[in-house]
Amino acid sequence: MNRLRYLIFFLVVLPFLLGAGCLQEREINGVPEQAPASSHEAMHTLLGDVTSATQDSLNRLDETTSDTALALSTTGLSGPESDAVLKDAMASHPAILTMITYDENGTVLAAEPENVKVLLGQDLSGQETVQQALERKVPLMSDLFPLAQGGEAVAIGYPVLSPDGAFAGVVSTTFLPYELIAPVTEDTVKGTPYTFMVTEVGARILYDPDPAEVGKETFNETLYAEFPEILKVARNLEGNRSGYDTYSFYSTGFGKVVKKETFWSTVGLHGTEWRVLVIGEL
Repeated sequence: MNRLRYLIFFLVVLPFLLGAGCLQEREINGVPEQAPASSHEAMHTLLGDVTSATQDSLNRLDETTSDTALALSTTGLSGPESDAVLKDAMASHPAILTMITYDENGTVLAAEPENVKVLLGQDLSGQETVQQALERKVPLMSDLFPLAQGGEAVAIGYPVLSPDGAFAGVVSTTFLPYELIAPVTEDTVKGTPYTFMVTEVGARILYDPDPAEVGKETFNETLYAEFPEILKVARNLEGNRSGYDTYSFYSTGFGKVVKKETFWSTVGLHGTEWRVLVIGEL
């Protein structure tokens, strides 16, 4: 009799035990449709958004330079009409710093805005970026380089053809990568614990929330020498268009040293690539 009562009790209580077990499992594992995205999922989403927006901005600058080259093939590389074309192009994007034209010898024929007209008549053929544009005669985007008027920028260059199809020279749009990238990243990461960095393939920093790091060459900076994991990440960036890695470095603002993780992707134009990294603390 006692055995029968126990059996009945067990059968009655068992469903509640199983239900409690299921509820406990749901609390531990999370209900997929209600659970928040994991940190990695969130990082991938942010990375996709910033990569896409940055590439769109680069494409806009590229299209502007291409359209300008086409217009200059009619107006010529100098004169009031070419100046008007350059002014209109400059107004198309806030990151544009200068627009100039130079002939097949590298001599500057037109320049905007007004403060860079000092370049008129100057021979820029000694600059590596100008040499490449004149030799290759194809659209290109440079790495970060020093400007003749001071500072550093990136240039998008397009060949300009004369009405009969001959190579006449180049139109060059210079822009500040930081000004191109910052509005995109700062808006995207607002309210999140993540940050972004953008580098050249060789790990020179084009954008970082710590302005002191912008322009630094990772492999040649004493700041990074005591953090060998950063050099490992830099080597990975060189050889891989996308990836994941971890390293230790200062928190934003050069506070304490923390462990970080990063996923990265790639944007670029005409064979020149940038690595876009989303970074979170572990």
